Amino acid sequence: MLIGIVSRRGTALVATLGLGTLLGCGVAAELAESEGPGTSPAGSMRHSEADLYVASARLWRPMTVAVCWENPGLLDGTQRQWVRDAVARTWETRSGIRFTGWGTCTAASQGLRINISDAGPHVKVLGNGVNGRAQGMVLNFTFNNWGQSCRNTLQYCIETIAVHEFGHVMGYAHEQNRPDTPSSCTEPPQGSSGDLTIGPWDLSSVMNYCNPQWNGDGNLSATDQQGAQQTYGVPWDSLGGNHTSGPAVAARGANRLDVFARGTDNQLWQAYWTGAMWNLWFPLGGTLTSDPAAVSRDGSRIDVFARGSDNSIMQKSWNGLLWSGWSSLGGSFASGPAVASWGASRMDVFVRGTDNQLWQTFWAGSTWSAWLPLGGTLTSDPAAVSWGSNRIDVFVRGSDNAIYQKSWDGLSWSDWSSLGGNFTSSPAVASRGANQLDVFARGTDNNLWMNSWNGASWSGWQWRGGELASAPEAVSKAAGQLDVFYVSPDGSMRHSGYNNGW
Repeated sequence: MLIGIVSRRGTALVATLGLGTLLGCGVAAELAESEGPGTSPAGSMRHSEADLYVASARLWRPMTVAVCWENPGLLDGTQRQWVRDAVARTWETRSGIRFTGWGTCTAASQGLRINISDAGPHVKVLGNGVNGRAQGMVLNFTFNNWGQSCRNTLQYCIETIAVHEFGHVMGYAHEQNRPDTPSSCTEPPQGSSGDLTIGPWDLSSVMNYCNPQWNGDGNLSATDQQGAQQTYGVPWDSLGGNHTSGPAVAARGANRLDVFARGTDNQLWQAYWTGAMWNLWFPLGGTLTSDPAAVSRDGSRIDVFARGSDNSIMQKSWNGLLWSGWSSLGGSFASGPAVASWGASRMDVFVRGTDNQLWQTFWAGSTWSAWLPLGGTLTSDPAAVSWGSNRIDVFVRGSDNAIYQKSWDGLSWSDWSSLGGNFTSSPAVASRGANQLDVFARGTDNNLWMNSWNGASWSGWQWRGGELASAPEAVSKAAGQLDVFYVSPDGSMRHSGYNNGW
């Protein structure tokens, strides 16, 4: 049973829209019982603060939600596209949720089922409670009987309502329902409430009836965006492909990224970013038995490393004009490699040995050193980065599934130190500047987790969402920037970028 289908709006909205029947939405009065939110990989892991009033048991996991139309018409294709574009521009652009499909429902269709009706827009229940429900969402495209003034601003009303209603589908209650709502907001609570208040009450939220701009004019507030990332992770884009390993990435300056992965044919495959567009996936040969690793030690060169079919570490190099063949660095190893470089004449390669120790070889401009043991008990590929001359930081997963760090300061290696956590993949690491480190790994929830060093202390593990089927990889192509890659369950490559925000 739906309640509060027609809601009140302030005089500012009446003046703006001139609605005879004021726009509203509704959700079911009570949420059905369900399991609580997923458990974090470790007690030391946490979510960063943001806003929104969340029904935490109603968040979608996985974060890809099928959408279908129950009664699409021949003449409403434009309106349906307005809805899809509004959702893509807001919730999908600013978080990791993805709404897919958008075709005609069948009797068996799961996910969100949308009915088009000249009635008050609403959803039947918050979040994943609408999964498979007939008329789980109702949207109005004509406004001939309900909200007639919207006929004068048809696209605006359809888009703005869609952003608000899809907020409910994501599990967000009305902001004015929060217990910390100030007395200055006189709109009464409507529909179901959440169980998790995150951050301060937000007047500008698209979920707040007291917002002086109706539904935020269909634009997420800054704290809506932060809250969406807390509950559905950072946004990502798909680079396609079909991969059977985790990625490797090298940056040859602020406008160039080269990404590598093993394909279903066990060859090395490459895609690259030119600063304006992606050129996607072409083969480079080889027979890989591990994730690759890659580094650029100047503005033109790339060196790629991987374990070969004989378990030795193989190298392939780009000199700015063409690729070399594969050459062997020897050895017999139990993991894929990691590589770091602090200059054009230096590369350090790390790998887990058959004794589960960390092993190192380095290239100082002319030849490779012998393989050297560095101790430890590894249960993953290593990750390595250099943020300055004669400085290397190496990260691994230990036997307790926590992430461990070992550092070279130009004179000696440190002991191993633990960053804690509980992970199911190798780590990744990037440096946005001197004495800055960002470490990533896949948690037991198959989501991305991040821990940052600011030169004095670690942030602690923070959830970043995603749906990882591989270890992540990360690189910084310019000061303050990050690019993170991982392979999704369907084998495609996904990418997230950070530049003063995700």
